[in-house]
Amino acid sequence: MPLLNHVQRPRHTRAAVFTAAVLAGFGAVTVGLIRLQVTFHDKYQDLAKENHVRLEVLRAPRGSIYDRNGALLADSAPSFSITFRPFPAESVSVMQLTQGSDWIARVCRLIEADTTEVRSAVSLANRTGQTAVLRRNAPFAVRAAIEETRGELPGVEVQIEPLRRYVHGIEAAHLLGYAGEINEEELEERGPEGYRSGDLIGRTGVERTYEDILRGQDGAEFVVVNAMGRRVTTLSEGPPRLPVPGHDLVLTLDLKVQTALEDAMATVERGAAVAIDPRDGGILGLVSRPAFDPNEFSVGLSQERWKELSEGGALLDRAIQGVYPPGSTFKVVSMFAALRNDVARPETHLAPCTGRYQFGGRSFMCWKHDGHGSLDFVGALENSCDVYFYQIGIRLGLPRLAEAAREFGLGGRTGVDLPQEKKGLVPSPAWYDERWGAGRWRKGLMLNLVIGQGELLVTPIQLAVMIAETAMGGKAVRPHVVGDIRGVRNFQPARPTRDRVDGRPADWQAVQQALELVVVGGTAKAAQVPGIRVAGKTGTAQNPHGKDHALFACYAPADNPRIALAFVIENSGHGGSIAAPKASQVLSRVLLPDSVYAALKHPGRLPAPAANAAIAVTDTAGTTNGD
Repeated sequence: MPLLNHVQRPRHTRAAVFTAAVLAGFGAVTVGLIRLQVTFHDKYQDLAKENHVRLEVLRAPRGSIYDRNGALLADSAPSFSITFRPFPAESVSVMQLTQGSDWIARVCRLIEADTTEVRSAVSLANRTGQTAVLRRNAPFAVRAAIEETRGELPGVEVQIEPLRRYVHGIEAAHLLGYAGEINEEELEERGPEGYRSGDLIGRTGVERTYEDILRGQDGAEFVVVNAMGRRVTTLSEGPPRLPVPGHDLVLTLDLKVQTALEDAMATVERGAAVAIDPRDGGILGLVSRPAFDPNEFSVGLSQERWKELSEGGALLDRAIQGVYPPGSTFKVVSMFAALRNDVARPETHLAPCTGRYQFGGRSFMCWKHDGHGSLDFVGALENSCDVYFYQIGIRLGLPRLAEAAREFGLGGRTGVDLPQEKKGLVPSPAWYDERWGAGRWRKGLMLNLVIGQGELLVTPIQLAVMIAETAMGGKAVRPHVVGDIRGVRNFQPARPTRDRVDGRPADWQAVQQALELVVVGGTAKAAQVPGIRVAGKTGTAQNPHGKDHALFACYAPADNPRIALAFVIENSGHGGSIAAPKASQVLSRVLLPDSVYAALKHPGRLPAPAANAAIAVTDTAGTTNGD
């Protein structure tokens, strides 16, 4: 019996220890369950809900853009994007997987994208919790590859999104601008405004100026997802908040004029052209060369392509950002300033032009080396005689010339509703004093300024405004691009901030008469259009970096102006032989009946001009013009 008791004691001890261990284990589990279901109930319920229900943004399409006649220029079309949706911070293993080089390399191979860009996008998404767009407008083969491997690539999905589409490609590219994906710095700055990673934002042109109008209001819906973050179904609790598209814009641009400008500038490597309605300042067309296709920015550019476009100058809008000496086109301002200050009258004859003018021990040349002889003021502008204008410059003086130039809007921004417009330069006595010292600048500089050389700088759009205001007898013109915003009541383009250019009717008539004669028999004969009275001024601006720039500014019909044009063709030669024919091409296409314009391409079938036509058809082949 003692032996039995000795054997039974260890068994009772072991049973007691085992029972205590089991009870302790159950106790620990019970305490843990209490902590999970009671103490931390709210926290883990929220986490579970986050892993089960996800808020998805429904991107709003940007507003469409139309020309003045309702022709579509830009809109948003549905497309397929490859996106990455980040996981909650608690999903450590999944986040580590998506940051691994193997996962990144595989995604890049499937979507055919740059490794650095994808890695950066995924990293930003994991930091911010916002969806990243890895590739826009993905072709079917890429979408199929993603769908086939979606179980192996957590977070990567195919999503339908609005894609910005520019219907006519490079046509009006600089005026329309482009929209590109918002970057990290902009996202940090504009996040409070509702911008999210992957959103498009206007970068240049109308897209930038009217970003707040074109941008819509995103929608949202809650969706049920599985453990891998894949969408299972839409949450049935309440309807989704549908996206609200942005407002549509109706431009003053006329697609017919724009196309005519594009065709005229097709062979130009560098330059710009602007067409304005002189009656109200509406921009009818705007071209800058070299150009780009804004559709490239909608789908995303590689670093190499971005460098190629930016370094090649394609992104510079020369119409509002290029500054050039105006050359003899500035003689319009010089003549008007001299007339209104009674320095000369239209019939005034000065010393005859012999091809050169002596001043201060130097010879200042005229473009016509054998001289123009004796001319009155109207004839001097008609023939663009430099010697006549040298004499006008000395009599006029810088203060009065600069004052007139500024009244035309030169030397300051026109106020056009396009971003990053340049001012140009109209030097004043104060400007020269600051640069060279008070009173140390020479009177002889007027000989350069009065013919549009020296320190004068203008933009093509300023040149178009100058000739438009001349056409309208001094009425101030403020160029603008947007004529109406659909859905916005009582929208009105901004009014001119300047008063009209002050001058007597007789002064304006003299300048207008001279400009019409420039085209009839002067330096711009190549700008003639059958049956249409055209008035304009050529210019050839010296360029220290190469060949001269060719310029031409005009308006038509001269007796009832409906369009004003300005051309600047870089490094090309004389304005009369290079730029003026392009104006004739545009005006013929815009102002002549289609049948007459078509016949112009086949001179043998050209109908005879009407008996009362102001300008007959003139053969300008082989003519050379110094201005």
